[in-house]
Amino acid sequence: MQIERQLAAGAPAYILKNTTVRRYMKLSEEGLFLWQLIDGQHTIRDLCSLYIERFQRPSADEVLRALARLLEAGFVMFERTPHDDRVPSLKQASWLRRLPSLCIRYYSLPDVDAQVTALYRRLHPLFTTLAQTALFIIASAGAVAFACHCATSPTAAANSLQRSFLIWAASLILHVVVHEAMHALTCKHFGRMVHRAGIGWYYFAPVAFVDTSEIWPAPRSQRVLVSAAGPYSNLVLAGMTALVALLPGSDGLGQVLFGFSTTGYILVLVNLNPLLELDGYYILTDLLEIPNLRTRALAYLGAVRRGRANAAPRLHRLFITFGAASLAYGVVLGLGVLFAYRALIGDAAAAWLPQPYAAAIGWGAAGCMSLLIFFVLIDGLRPKQEQP
Repeated sequence: MQIERQLAAGAPAYILKNTTVRRYMKLSEEGLFLWQLIDGQHTIRDLCSLYIERFQRPSADEVLRALARLLEAGFVMFERTPHDDRVPSLKQASWLRRLPSLCIRYYSLPDVDAQVTALYRRLHPLFTTLAQTALFIIASAGAVAFACHCATSPTAAANSLQRSFLIWAASLILHVVVHEAMHALTCKHFGRMVHRAGIGWYYFAPVAFVDTSEIWPAPRSQRVLVSAAGPYSNLVLAGMTALVALLPGSDGLGQVLFGFSTTGYILVLVNLNPLLELDGYYILTDLLEIPNLRTRALAYLGAVRRGRANAAPRLHRLFITFGAASLAYGVVLGLGVLFAYRALIGDAAAAWLPQPYAAAIGWGAAGCMSLLIFFVLIDGLRPKQEQP
């Protein structure tokens, strides 16, 4: 294990690296204190007692949640011992952590660093000043061209997306592949390794990812650039196709190209939304140097409701604003999942079952998904300190 220290919003944070499984976690002062006690000699009861004594906490919930997180990430293992009813159950904390994880789940490929390194050797000229200047001009000119096209033909972009599901799916896949590749290549450009890539779902929407957590100990500017590289590549790709669509003689192909551009710009807007824990959120947290912003803001909002909030004026305003926005957006997202998946699942079931049964299945499955999202929101409002 390796630990690196950095400052975040004026407070120290510690980057814990598991060199065996190549994973990172950020620790607060409380998290570091707990980590240093995990030496094979202290029991869970000892950890809870020492943590409560050191930080004057009223319960051991924070310890159990932190331990469950470390266990889930492969940083610790626990030896089986006879059950003691007086010790809070780690199994309960693990179960609570697994339940929200049903909303967000990732599946990784084997180590991809060798492939990313080989790709970077071929494409590293893209990171020169001249190439980046040209790409910026293309992205800017393409965005202007796309905006003018939408202004003169307001329904053209929507119509082009509806022309063919296969074209739309191919556009989305290409944009996502380029997006994730640029995250990985930018991380590699700064001399860091990229070990994992894969697919999964984020609040029941399919996603792809690359693990760029090796960039965490790097300077803030590099972390921001790695996060911004994905959306920026979509801007460049969408702008390039929008410009090609304006060339003479591309009337038939032009609509397909504008549909491709539309997909890219939508992907950019979604990824830059700071209320989703995607690229925009991580850019914001790095700019503010406040890790775990969403978790801390929701917990602070819950503390305000209970009259136990305590933070500096700047952080108070920030946590209240971001926490309230995250809560409202989460409610909207939960309702959106309810109605979208009700229709999707209900229509699929209707091909095999009578309409009343299909509708019941659709509402039941979508309702469970929405309840999970609301559970995550409610759990976020519970009192907690920043944890590993």
